[in-house]
Amino acid sequence: MDFAFYRNFITVVETGSISTAAQKLDIVQPALSAQIKTLEKAYGVQLLKMQRGKRHIELTEAGEAFLQQARSLCAAEDKLTLTMQSFSQRAVGTLRFGVSHVRTDYFLRHYLIPFASTYPDISYQFLDATVEQQQEQLKEGDIDFAFANAPLPASHSFAAIKGQPESFYVVYKNDFSVPWKADEQCNSLKVNALSGLPLCCNYGTFPLLRKACEDYSFKPDITFIASTAESALTFAQSGLGLAVIAALHSDTIPPDMLRLELEHPELHFEQTLYWSKERRLTPVAELFLEYFKSNRS
Repeated sequence: MDFAFYRNFITVVETGSISTAAQKLDIVQPALSAQIKTLEKAYGVQLLKMQRGKRHIELTEAGEAFLQQARSLCAAEDKLTLTMQSFSQRAVGTLRFGVSHVRTDYFLRHYLIPFASTYPDISYQFLDATVEQQQEQLKEGDIDFAFANAPLPASHSFAAIKGQPESFYVVYKNDFSVPWKADEQCNSLKVNALSGLPLCCNYGTFPLLRKACEDYSFKPDITFIASTAESALTFAQSGLGLAVIAALHSDTIPPDMLRLELEHPELHFEQTLYWSKERRLTPVAELFLEYFKSNRS
């Protein structure tokens, strides 16, 4: 039996209508109806209840059991395809990514370039994006994955897997007047030390920063807020404030600036790979997901 018949049957059930499924699959409705009849004839059962006047299909008892088995069968076929691709190393297709601006270089060097070196026949589309843009791109199906260093606004709506954690740091010009004493042995700072100081941050970090400051009974004095941490850092480099950003310990800062980690149990982000729960991943997207799981650190 053609695997497309099983996959198309699943689409019919998920859309609730043969006509809607035909539009989604870009095939004519009579051809899709013929595929259903072929399945029913091959297995000797009725899968769908066809009742006049009803716009949505209903599954028979046999259809319910067939749906579960069809999904398992298609999942097994996908896994087999990925396994064979890993042997041939000739996976073919296109992967589309939306990546947080501050993490584009890291994502390219740590994940995408090594993956692309292993699978040279895959092509890539790469977009620098804010978390708001990443969320919209995933919803519209414009990208396969979003790699973010801050939670998407509606992160619960997407499937996700965590990567490296990022701590919160205060970064400022080395000649900026601060109330604490510069100490080469001290690499961290308590949040209450920021009280009354002009702060720069991005929208992704602000909710956690505000909550941490409230734990010390003060509101952060935000003099500059932007979509990206890079913009906050650039503004702080002018000497007009202190940037509060999420970063990896290995990240570099401009040579004329100092950095201290903020001490607070909730001040951290985890780099996260997001993908849609509503759309089935392509074989090459499944292949990348397995690679990401094996190489996150």
